[in-house]
Amino acid sequence: MKEHYKEEYFKSNNYTDYLQREERYFRMVSEIDHSLSKIGLINKDSKILDYGCAVGFLLSGLRSFGYKNCVGYDLSEWASEQARLRGHTLLDSVRNEEFDLCFSLDVFEHMKDGCIRDLLSGSSIDKLIVRIPCSEEQEPDKFFLKISRRDATHINCKTKKSWVNFFRDWGYTKFFRLNMNTIYDSEGCFCCLMMK
Repeated sequence: MKEHYKEEYFKSNNYTDYLQREERYFRMVSEIDHSLSKIGLINKDSKILDYGCAVGFLLSGLRSFGYKNCVGYDLSEWASEQARLRGHTLLDSVRNEEFDLCFSLDVFEHMKDGCIRDLLSGSSIDKLIVRIPCSEEQEPDKFFLKISRRDATHINCKTKKSWVNFFRDWGYTKFFRLNMNTIYDSEGCFCCLMMK
């Protein structure tokens, strides 16, 4: 799958041009900073991972809000190089690493269950924020959103209930659906903060 995520992927497919989305991520971080720090779920010293960070827009936003311990990981060599050019630290592997919070936005639909299990069993992640396109209960093998159906790299399709059960198996016991302006749970997208 790694070969699919070259520059062309980020400039076509479901993206008009991914590089035009930076402002959206800054708005997202503003909401995250306001919401999660206010209730004590993160602070400026929290160790944060952006798993599937692409070119590092979320990392840039976090850094601009004073979060010092932020790292990224992305499978795409092209996107990783773009993130490094922006001055971000990217890990070659997250195995045996510990994180206070991990973001994985629009990533798990690209991964087989075994790869997600490797991430969750090979590292320590206390809190996980995900955004994952999902299916309806009535059609559990078909993405609800047309845009998700059009992407051939979207290979993992589950209902929200199935995603909750999947993460529960890996020790997450508290699930909070997100309802922000920039990250929100909808009929076709599972957006959740999970905690162990």
